[in-house]
Amino acid sequence: MGRLALLAVVVGFFSLGLAQPAAAVIVDSADDSFVVDFGGNIGGNDVAGLTASARVDVESISSNRIVLSIRLQNTSTSLWQSSRVSAFGFDTGPNVSSATLTSSVFGNVNLDGRFPNGFGGVDVCIINNRNNCSGGGGGGLNLGQSTQLLLTLNFHGPITAVELDNFGVRYQSLTSTSLGFAGASGTGIPGSPNNPIPEPRSTAMFILGGLIVAALVHKQVLTARS
Repeated sequence: MGRLALLAVVVGFFSLGLAQPAAAVIVDSADDSFVVDFGGNIGGNDVAGLTASARVDVESISSNRIVLSIRLQNTSTSLWQSSRVSAFGFDTGPNVSSATLTSSVFGNVNLDGRFPNGFGGVDVCIINNRNNCSGGGGGGLNLGQSTQLLLTLNFHGPITAVELDNFGVRYQSLTSTSLGFAGASGTGIPGSPNNPIPEPRSTAMFILGGLIVAALVHKQVLTARS
């Protein structure tokens, strides 16, 4: 293999991994984890400095149940005098039959709720409201705060993998003098503006790719010396 061909293999492999951010995350073992970074949107417009993040770790998956440990953070910047993450939600595949939540910050987990601000429905919503996700309720995470959630999702039948998608957060109590907001509310989605959801095994894929490339380079050197 010539140097140009080898370079094409290297570029092609890493382009395959980087070209398209994942639209959904599929988890199937207790080794899976990923981070979702959120932007901010108010009234249909993206706004600067309004951000949050969620690290999701699979604690266990067996029979018809999956247990998720979620580290939720309000990472909004100093552009905002106040910002509160009042809800966190996502879709699942297959559909959830019931859910339970252990949290010192959020009181309820609701199924089949809706986020406002044009976001739409979510299968699972963590919030302090008992019956819906359209209102923010009280509490949540203020600027710089974080919390650990333990979420158990039960399904109608046995599962071997679960697809998680359509992640979102609800913001309330939004005040920014420099941006002209006082007591506003909004929502956040992944990749708004520049934060794609990584695949759980993307790191392993890149390591494997590096080993393949190293092996090809080594073979190229041996061939040139012979």
